Formats: sequence, C-alpha cells, structure tokens
Amino acid sequence: MNMIPHLDSISPSVLVVDDDRIQRDIIGRIAAGAGCTVATASSFDSAAEQLALRRFDLVTVDLSLGDRDGVELLRLLATLSVRPRVIVVSGCEERILNATIRMVRSVGILDVVGFQKPLSPVRFREALAAGPQIIPAEARCERSAITPSDLRDGLSRLEIYPVFQPKVALSTARVVGCESLARWSSSVLGDVPASEFIALAEQHGQIGALTTTILEQSIEAARGLRRTDPDLTMAVNISAELLSDLNLPETIERMLQRSDVPPRSLVLEITESIAMSDVNRATDILVRLRLKGIGISIDDFGTGYSSLRALAGMPFTELKIDQSFVKGGLNDPDLWKVVRASVALAHEMAMTVVAEGVEDLKTWHALRAIGCDTGQGFYFSLPLTIENLAAWSRDWTSRHQPAALLSLAQ
Repeated sequence: MNMIPHLDSISPSVLVVDDDRIQRDIIGRIAAGAGCTVATASSFDSAAEQLALRRFDLVTVDLSLGDRDGVELLRLLATLSVRPRVIVVSGCEERILNATIRMVRSVGILDVVGFQKPLSPVRFREALAAGPQIIPAEARCERSAITPSDLRDGLSRLEIYPVFQPKVALSTARVVGCESLARWSSSVLGDVPASEFIALAEQHGQIGALTTTILEQSIEAARGLRRTDPDLTMAVNISAELLSDLNLPETIERMLQRSDVPPRSLVLEITESIAMSDVNRATDILVRLRLKGIGISIDDFGTGYSSLRALAGMPFTELKIDQSFVKGGLNDPDLWKVVRASVALAHEMAMTVVAEGVEDLKTWHALRAIGCDTGQGFYFSLPLTIENLAAWSRDWTSRHQPAALLSLAQ
C-alpha cells in the first residue's frame, strides 16, 4: 500500500470515534495506511477517557454515537488546551453536516472538515495528507494590558491613525475605493491590536473621539487620493455614539468642506446593530447624510437579527456582505445561497454590493459570476498606509489593464 507523506517525521496519532464497528475499521485502516498511529473508540465515554490520557493530532467524529451524540464530543474537544484537527463524518443530510462544521469553527476548532457517509477513501486520504494543524487555544486569548488612560494618551499624541484596504471592481479589476481601518502604534505599548483598543474605547466612552480622529484623517487622505482618481471613494466606520448625534451630518459636511472633498467621495459604514439601536434617530441622521450626497453602507450584512428591517427602512446606498459568508461560501452551499440572495436583494433595491473576505482568485471569479460589484480582502491587498496604497494602486493598475483581464477571465 502506498504511504502518504505527512509533515512530521513522527507518525501522526489519530483517534477514530464511531459506534459502527465496520466504519471504525474502514477509517482506521485508511489512517494506518497513511502512516498514522490509530486508536479507536465506540462511544463518547470511551473517547473522553482516551483524550484525558493522551493528545491526538487528529480525531474523526461520527455525529451519531448512540446515547450521546457527536456534538457533545466536539464540544469536549473545544475545551482542550491543544486542539486536534477534526474530521466530522456523518450520514445526516448535507445541511446538518454544514451547520455542524460552522458550529465547530465558532467554538475555536479552526482546522475541521466534514464528510458524508458513505466515506470516500480517496477524499479521506487527501484530508489525512494535509497533515495536522495543531492550534494552541491559549495563544488566541492573550490581551495587552491597556487602560483607558493609555488610550487617552494615545489619542492626544496622535498615535492612532488609519490604514486603508483597497476595494476593487470585480468585473474590471479597477480600484474603486478603500476602507479606512484604525491602527495604534504606541510609544509605550508598541503596536496594539485594533480589536483590543476599539473594544476598550467602546467600554469607556472614548469611541466617539476615536471615530472622529479616524474620520478627519481619512477625509484628508481622500483629498490626496482624488488627485490621481477623482472617482475613488473613502469608507469609514461610524460608531454608535456618533450615530446618536443629530448634528453629525453638519459636522461631517464641515470636515469635507475644510478638506475640499465632495460628499460623494465619502461612504459611512454602519453596522446593522448600531442602526437598529435607535431606529428613529438613526433614520433621521442617515436621511440627512444622504441628502448631503454622502454614501451610506450597511456593514456586516447578515450577521444581525434585523438586517432586512434595517435594509428596508433606511437609505443605504451600499451593502457589504460579511466575510463569514464569503470566506467559506464556495465550500458551503448554504453560505453561498446567502451570498447570492444578498447580491440579488441589494440590486433589487438599487444598491451596490461589496463582498468582504476575498482571499483567492476562485472566490473573485465566483462573486463576479453572480453579479457582485466590488471585492475587498487579502487577495487584493492587506490594509496599507496612504503612501503604500498609492504605490500598490499604480502597480495593481499596471498589471490589470484590459489585455490582462482577458487572461483573468479564461
């Protein structure tokens, strides 16, 4: 039998959990043939005992385990300090299997794939050949010890600034704009992750000041970008605190006038949860922003419980499909149905559509095929400083002229 190469010189250890003896034997033989050390368990309790005694690189889990289902075992695996790779095997319908995979990823087991029974030996060997990706749980839980005072000092020292992630028209590869994202390079703390200082600002009443700082710098950056392309748009996320300020439309209008930037060059991104926190006030503000010519985007569409209500009741010009749908969409038919439906719904309401999380050419092609207007993600570029954005844009444009697009479409 041919041996499948693996990444480690030590044989990967595999725990096969299935209450069907024939299935256990089949999976075990395939894993052994791939050079793995195999242990088996026929129940939740047997698997739990073995997991308490040793660490496995890979665990295969049948969703039907008699008295205690496989979801309980997956929940147990998520509590381990070092989480193994997981292969879920099920005779259930595809939607149940897909929902299980999403649930497993949501609890922190990022390296997981699923197979329906009857199991394909070829596909299973391919999954084994990919090798284990061991992810220490504690590595994802570290937080910097930053305080509200640190954040105030950072704002006063102008250490918090925007970087810009490009947005690309999927049909032409033309750069159409960018999203402004906050960064903090502290002279005391070093680089502080945005997830940490933004959460701190929200908890301690500083998110308004932080948003205003990023908004002012982003509008000024838009002024420079317009010199080379007057049609580029700058997208900036707006906090709940600012969206409750009835003077916001006039405040932003004055910022635009000071920088000599037309309102159509600015798009304000509003999450559905913020928009729905005070519907009447938010609608008042958004309508007046639109009357001034400023674009409004509903951000992270599909992640809240009232998205359709927000979409129907507020004057949005753009819909951003959350990356949680886009990244896994091509491998999850249910997620892709949401993406397709979102594109169709937005176009029905005369809105443009931006897909976040575009990380490969295949996803770009698939989004373009269903009519999505714009893409944003690591396939195009990481967030860039304003200087690097200009250089990236020149290079991207030179490589994606119409002649180059012909090969792209092949």
